[in-house]
Amino acid sequence: MDVSPEGIRKVVAARSHLAPEDVTEVRWASDFRPRAALADRFRDRRVFLAGDAAHVHSPAGGQGLNTSVQDAYNLGWKLGAVLRDGAGEALLDTYEEERRAVAVDMLGLSTSVHRGEVRRGEATRQLGLGYRGSTLTRETRDAPGPVRAGDRAPDGTLDGVRLFDAFRGPHWTLVAIGTRLPRVPESVRVVGGAGLGTYGSGLFLVRPDSYVGWAGDQAAGVMGYLGRFGLR
Repeated sequence: MDVSPEGIRKVVAARSHLAPEDVTEVRWASDFRPRAALADRFRDRRVFLAGDAAHVHSPAGGQGLNTSVQDAYNLGWKLGAVLRDGAGEALLDTYEEERRAVAVDMLGLSTSVHRGEVRRGEATRQLGLGYRGSTLTRETRDAPGPVRAGDRAPDGTLDGVRLFDAFRGPHWTLVAIGTRLPRVPESVRVVGGAGLGTYGSGLFLVRPDSYVGWAGDQAAGVMGYLGRFGLR
């Protein structure tokens, strides 16, 4: 791009309502060159990479902060489970498993937006991201409804409780819809109700980062899944 005053005037005239002569002075200009890079690994023993240390990309997609915060929350609750609750250290390997795949997709998306191949919209909001293929995900129902294990848990209201309010914090949340409430550890918040169309029916164990880790019809499966994270 020509960053001389005349070059700037041409761009302003072509892409705005201003005329070239409306640009009377250019005090500072530079040629921006985007960089896209991805770390080969997000974990090496006791070292973890997150955010810009793990992936850099064009700002055109607007996903830098969203992706970095999700990295940190994903890693944070797993570190807490291992250091505080006694979960197996292998849980920490799932950080790279889940988040690097998201970063790969995000880099491709932001590069496409930067090149003008994709417009901002549903894809760039990225609300449909999830972990259905993660080794942490357990879907045990024969006929899953609209929300499956691995999906981002949607909002709604059950028995007067807004779900996003119930999820807020570092705890697990069990959402029971159209079924009895099973006994779970005190550290797990329980919300239940007769029905919620966005979920369907069943039991949904929501991770601290607001993704459904386990979904099923049988209460017995809840404790078996939670035991992997030191919650009894």
